[in-house]
Amino acid sequence: MLRMKVLLLLAVTTTTVLLAGCSGVGGAETSTSNGAGTTPSVDTTPPSTPTGLTGAAAGSTGASLSWSASTDNVGVTAYILLRNGVQVATPSTTSFADTGLSAATTYSYTVAARDAAGNLSPNSASVSVTTASVADTTAPSTPTGLTGAAAGSTGANLSWSASTDNVGVTGYIVRRNGVQVATPATTSFADTGLSAATTYSYTVAARDAAGNLSPNSTSVSVTTPPPPPSNSASLAWDAVTAPTLSGYRVYFGTAPGTYLQS
Repeated sequence: MLRMKVLLLLAVTTTTVLLAGCSGVGGAETSTSNGAGTTPSVDTTPPSTPTGLTGAAAGSTGASLSWSASTDNVGVTAYILLRNGVQVATPSTTSFADTGLSAATTYSYTVAARDAAGNLSPNSASVSVTTASVADTTAPSTPTGLTGAAAGSTGANLSWSASTDNVGVTGYIVRRNGVQVATPATTSFADTGLSAATTYSYTVAARDAAGNLSPNSTSVSVTTPPPPPSNSASLAWDAVTAPTLSGYRVYFGTAPGTYLQS
């Protein structure tokens, strides 16, 4: 039987050669080659899971993150950083500075590795970062309604209306004649140890936890009364010389002519 064999070489961009054989009975055979052996296999191996993820607040609006490098059978090309489960960055290094965050807020981060074939590692263990609070620079409102009254001849009672603050008032500064004398936490104060028959000037200011101070209130004056009259008196006189003197008799009264014998 007459047999014919035709060899057809088709060149393709990958240098793959297709061999087709024809026989008298019309049979066909195919095979592939890259000129150096079999065709390379597709990379389906993901990188290892990143470890050692750490995070720290960077002020009130940022977070600094870092982790240990992953390994891969071909090579890691990037990392996928997730904030609260949402991708926010794809850094090629093992650190990232997240910005534009809200103050006094907690965020959860994870990171995964990616290779050139697009294979992704599992997510790393998560780390939480709480941003710092914004510095409080707002002073409380000025106290109002300061009143004062003498408490005997050596004291003064003060009271005023509460101040307000964006965070909270922690105390008040009471000044007597311009000098701080007390830091009460409430809206009243009893001053003691004053001098009788003396006028004192008082002001009060509010303070918050950040140390911000309000302006001083309007001043109020308090005059202590003189001390009450004493119930005793000291008397003295010149001695009288008389042969029959046996002592002295003292008389007192509240008005002329109303004397009583002591």
